[in-house]
Amino acid sequence: MIAFIGAMDEEVLELLNLMDDYKKVIKSNVVFYECILDGENCIVLKSGIGKINAAMTTTVLLENYNISGVINIGTAGGLKSGEKVLDVIVSKSVANYDVDVPGWEKGFDSEKVAFKADEKYIDIMKSIISENDNVFVGGIASGDSFIRFDEQVKKILNDYPDALCAEMEAAGVAQVCKHYNKPFIVIRSLSDITVEENNSMQFEEYIVLASKRSAIWCKKFIKKLKEA
Repeated sequence: MIAFIGAMDEEVLELLNLMDDYKKVIKSNVVFYECILDGENCIVLKSGIGKINAAMTTTVLLENYNISGVINIGTAGGLKSGEKVLDVIVSKSVANYDVDVPGWEKGFDSEKVAFKADEKYIDIMKSIISENDNVFVGGIASGDSFIRFDEQVKKILNDYPDALCAEMEAAGVAQVCKHYNKPFIVIRSLSDITVEENNSMQFEEYIVLASKRSAIWCKKFIKKLKEA
């Protein structure tokens, strides 16, 4: 049974709109939707903002359901020149960029602060998204700060030069999945490019487009995972 974790209400709603059937269940004050998608049982939930909320909700999820894998969808800010709004980042690895402990190695290969996404999930999702969209596979930097200053970007890229985007939930989901030995993948649509100017679109327009696309990818993922 696959779990889909959305970062915002809009993303959860678009997922539910594609379900064959679903019911709302509350466990440990977390709202879960027990769903059927393309004939398969799955779970949909919202992570809440930040790594702690994401870790908490993912823990409650894995303590209460027999989950085979996790897909985390949402938005992020691009960190590389040349990226465009609505480009898609598929996680190869997710890192806690704001963890700074003496003796802990930084970088996407660090066993202390970084977590590898599932290779099979990467291949499936990359093939789905690249049918119609500009998709990049690489590192996602995750921390509990909204990135809006040049010095923030410089610090992230100094420690994680291969980071393609920054966001606030993925590492919480990834670290819990590693603890429970569950495969995961993180998908992020770029809402803005931090190193560029005049690159954003109206948020109301963006969130509708991004949420609808993410929901469609998740449905296609279920189908291709059954075929794999």
